[in-house]
Formats: sequence, C-alpha cells, structure tokens
Amino acid sequence: MEFFAAQELRRRKTKWLIALYLLAVASIIVGIYLVILIGLGFASEHISAEAGGVPNGPMSVETFSLFHPQLFAIVAGVNLLVIGGASIAKIAELRSGGDHVAAALGGVRVPASTTDPAERRLLNVVEEMALASGISVPPVYILHDEPTINAFAAGFTPADAVIGVNQGTIDQLNRDELQGVIAHEFSHILNGDMRINIRLIGILFGLQMLTTIGYFVLRSTGGYGYRRSNSDEKDNGGASAILVIAFSLLVFGAIGQFFAKWIKAMLSREREYLADASAIQFTRYPDGLSGALKVIGGTKAGSALATPAAEQMSHMFFANSFSSMMSSMFSTHPPLVPRIRKIDQDFQGDFESYLKTRQQIAQRREEERAKRLRKEQRQSELNTPLDKMFPAEVAEKFSIDPLLLLGTIGAPDSSDVKRSQTLVEQLPDGIVEAAHHPYSARCVAFAMLIDDDDSQSRQQWSYLQQIEGDRTVKTTHQLLQSIHGLDLVYRLPLMEMVQGSLADLSPPQYQKFRATVQQLVKLDSKTSLFEFVVRHHLLMHLDRRFDYQKQPRVLYKKTSQVAREIRLMLSAFSSASNIGSVLKTEHDADPGQIQTAFTLALQVAGGNDNRATDLKPETWSVDQLESCMRSLHQSSMEVKKQFLYAAAVLITFDHEITIAEAEFFRAVAESLDCPVPVLAAGRTRPIEPA
Repeated sequence: MEFFAAQELRRRKTKWLIALYLLAVASIIVGIYLVILIGLGFASEHISAEAGGVPNGPMSVETFSLFHPQLFAIVAGVNLLVIGGASIAKIAELRSGGDHVAAALGGVRVPASTTDPAERRLLNVVEEMALASGISVPPVYILHDEPTINAFAAGFTPADAVIGVNQGTIDQLNRDELQGVIAHEFSHILNGDMRINIRLIGILFGLQMLTTIGYFVLRSTGGYGYRRSNSDEKDNGGASAILVIAFSLLVFGAIGQFFAKWIKAMLSREREYLADASAIQFTRYPDGLSGALKVIGGTKAGSALATPAAEQMSHMFFANSFSSMMSSMFSTHPPLVPRIRKIDQDFQGDFESYLKTRQQIAQRREEERAKRLRKEQRQSELNTPLDKMFPAEVAEKFSIDPLLLLGTIGAPDSSDVKRSQTLVEQLPDGIVEAAHHPYSARCVAFAMLIDDDDSQSRQQWSYLQQIEGDRTVKTTHQLLQSIHGLDLVYRLPLMEMVQGSLADLSPPQYQKFRATVQQLVKLDSKTSLFEFVVRHHLLMHLDRRFDYQKQPRVLYKKTSQVAREIRLMLSAFSSASNIGSVLKTEHDADPGQIQTAFTLALQVAGGNDNRATDLKPETWSVDQLESCMRSLHQSSMEVKKQFLYAAAVLITFDHEITIAEAEFFRAVAESLDCPVPVLAAGRTRPIEPA
C-alpha cells in the first residue's frame, strides 16, 4: 500500500476506533444509570416500608420516572472521569516512547556494542532493515524470561520506536526467519500501526478501571453490609443499594472489556495480514516469514508470554501472546495455518514435517555462515568507486520520475535491504565499530561537523577540547580522516546507525552532547545544508527519545498555511547539489532553468498563491530551515505529501538527481516521519505491489 494511503487508512481507522469507544462508553453509562435508578427505587421503597409510611419519594413506585437529569449527570460524569481519565492517562504514559512499553513487558536493552553472537545477529538484522527503510536504527530489547517465539514494535512514531523480541526468537530462529519477523515489525512501524496499538491499550485500561473499582467496592461494602445487618437492620436498604451499584460496575465493566477486546481483535487481524504482505515485499523471501510461523506452530512453547501484560498488549506482538478459553474469539492474530497459507499455498498444516526438513538443512546453513565469517577483513579505508559498488544502480546522477521518488516513501523492498547490507560492508571497520559504542558514536557525530577548513575548525577543536576533554578530541581526530573521506551516500545512513547507540547515553550525557553539537554548528560561520541535516535530523530524533520534544499535534491542514515555510525549504532544495558546501548565489546550472524549476515546484505545492511566476529561490539560514521543519512537522500528511512531491519535482526537473539531492530529500522526508529507503533514487523501475 502506498505510504500516504496507509497513513490515511490509519487515520480513518483511528476515527472509527474512537467512535466505537464512545459508543461503548455511552452504553455503559446508560446501563449503569438504569441499574442505579432501579436500585435506588427499591431502596427508597424498602426504607419507607420499614418506617411504616407510604413511599412517595422521587424513587417511589408511584412516582417512578425513567429520567432524572441530576442522577444521570452524576453517573455520566463519574463514568467519564473514571473511563476517560484512565484511558487518557495511560495513553499519555505510553506517549513517552516504545522504551516504556518494552520495560513494562520486562525487556532489557541490548547494547549496541554487544559481543554476544545471537544478540549481534539480531542487531545486524535490525540495522539492515532500518537503513533499508530510511529510518533511524531503533533500540532493541530482549525479553530474557520468555523462551517462546514472539516480537513486537512499540512507540508513537518511527522516531521513538523500539523493537523487542523474546529470548526464544533469537535462540530458535535462523537468520532468514529472524529477518522475516523483524521485517514484519518494521512494516507495523512504516504503516503507522503503533499509534493505534497504544490507543487500544488506553481503551482497554480505561474500561478495566470500572471492573477494578466495582470489585473493590463489592468487597468493602459487602463486608460492611453483613456487619451492619446484625446490629442495625434499618441500614440494609442503603447497603443493598451500594452492593447493586458495585455489582453493576462489575457487570458493565466486563461488558465494556468484552467489546473493547472484540474491537481490538477485529482491527488487529487485518493489520497482521497487511504487515505479512509488506514484510514479504521487504525481504523478497517469503520462506523466512512463513518459516518463523511454522516453527511457532511446531514447538510446544509456541508464542505465548508469561508476563501478565501479555493480554493487554497482545495486539502489538508478531503472534498470539496469550491463550485463554475465549482466545479464538478475542485473538488479535489470524490462526496460524490460514496465515501461513496466505504466504505458502502448499502448506497443509504439517508442522512436524517442516521442522524435520529445517533440521536437515541446518548444517548447510551453518557451513554458509562459517564461509561468511571467513571472508577477508574489510578494507580499512573506503575508496571503492560507486559505479563498482552498485553497478547499474548508482552513478553520479540518476534518472528518475518525481512520482516514483514519492512512491518509495515507506515502501522498502528487497533491493533496499541489499543496498543497506552493502553500505555497512563497505564502511571502514573503525567507523562501524565506533558507531556501535555510545561514547565513540558521539565522536562520529562530532567528526561530521568539524569543518575541512583549518581556519574554521580551529575554534571547533578548541571548544571540543574545553568541554569534552582530551579523550574525545583524540577519538574524533582518529575518525576525522575516514569520515571526511566518505561519499555523501554514506553520511545519512551513518547518522541513522549512530542514533541507536546514542540512545544509550544517560540524560545528562545526552544533554551535554546536544549542547556540543549545537555549538559546533554555531562556531562554523558557513551555512551548509549538510550542517542543517546533521543538526536537525540527528537531534530531532534523539530529542524525542530523551523526551525533550513531544510529538506535535497537527496544526496546518492546507499548504497555504505553511506557504512561507515551503518556499524557503524549496529554496534550500534548489541548492541541494551543493549540500556539503556554502550556499552560493551563482549556480553552475542555468539560472533560467533553476527559476523555472522553482516556480513549477511552488505551483505543485500550492505555495505560489497565483502571484507572479518569476519567483526566485530565496536565501536561507540553518535556523530558518529549523523553524520551517518544525512547522511542516505540525502539518497534516496531505500537506507533507504535497510538499515532498514539489521537492521531488524540483530536484528531478532536469531529469537527473544527484546523490546530494537524493540524500537531502531522504533526510527531510524522514524528519517528517515519511521515511525514504536508502538510495531510493537509484531505482530504475516502479515498485511492484505487495
């Protein structure tokens, strides 16, 4: 499914989910109100009878009325406060990012520098998928106490997403099967499923509060009513009314949970099929995904989790995370056999036969793995020409249609996975190792920002020495030559790699790192797009992880509301071929062609406002672009799509696109939560549908 169409589908499903939720809450309020009304009527009659009088109060049989505004307002207010407040509080708690969800499930963060072979294999697969998807490498968690096979993706946006797997997943699956599972979880990230998942958790939690309160009140007042019945029977009517109210909370709370689980199951099953299809397009190896499902079906442990949170968060997992008497009705995942048959039509449900065949080829796989490990050590310095590295895919310039470039957003395929693997293999060993350790990952980022010009870099080195110390300066110096020798095609993927390691910094360490990055950019008096990309792209994602910047709400739904911002960003795109150098007033290209392309892009974006057609690219600063990106990030998906299409039209106007232009487009799009696969510009054919 096309990325923006998937986002629109998610938005419609969210509205439908909210509507069903409100309907369920309204039904519960009416039900509890009627029970309380009847209970109070009986209590009033009982009290009047005990007093020897004739019942004539507002709840008496003679004056009984179905609607009492004050009582209904009280019942509705209390229920909305309990259900809505609990739901909102739970969603707000989970908005802090996927780390919170992973911790609640008992997950333990896998350090980027791990040397454990199974953990290293897992991190490598996640890294490959992230680079292929065009998003930052997410933190990875392992549920060590769970020997079964399962996985999940959690977070509110791709910027704060995490990947979690059970211990059994890395112990029992081979690399192809593990890749299929991780690709499935990345599909959930790209399809926008995580936000719906968090809202579902909030809904279940809110409706569960009624049952919890009802149980507590029933226990307390039940004992109270029993004790009072032996000493003062006149209070029996009041105690009975309270018991009726408590019982109604239990009953209607249970009914609310029933419908909430039904809604969750109905939404989740469809999304699991979509994620399976996307994962197959991603890896182009359906046997990996189907194999993982067959292993789940063929092992006794299966995919169930021991943690009590498994049921509440069942819709977030790769496979069923819990079993119950009504699991078939409330299952958030399709049955294994029909799900596998969507991938492997020849499968007849014989899990044991698959496991035997799998065991027979295990030795061959191990031999192939040994061969890969025996490969000669990778070259220490990168000097492989791009045309050799990606024959028939990458050259200095690409020929690409703007609609094709737009269509790559959120739609990685198997060729993107291969590109990401090749990128990592071609990076110098020293840089890869540094990117996988939190301390040295800082130095990788610092080296990217150190200017080539000695007159400009002198102040930067002095500041780095003063704030970070000798060790940081020494490590940065050691990395500088290798990093500055990298082609632009490696810069953005390298930034995406280091973000996973930098997320391991403590909050004070990150605050210091953030201030250093800001100052290094400030001390470089030159204005370059690359500095903007590093500062904005790097810090924006890490700010979300460290809770310095919340996910903004949508404020702008029309391009006219951000016309100024679009105009400035398109001006930056018009100079994107000079991404690593100072903005020039004179371009190598024909000024008339630049002006024509810029005007056309404004018309596509709807930012020209039907004014003069001789608009020229404007001068800009890094701070201005930062402000523009903040506004565009608060725009709707339709506005983002229109802006990115205009940018694609601009940089492909001459029927070619440079690596610098492609990487700048990727950086801007990914910062708007619209990830573009690595080197998507190298594609020569449209994406095949899933």
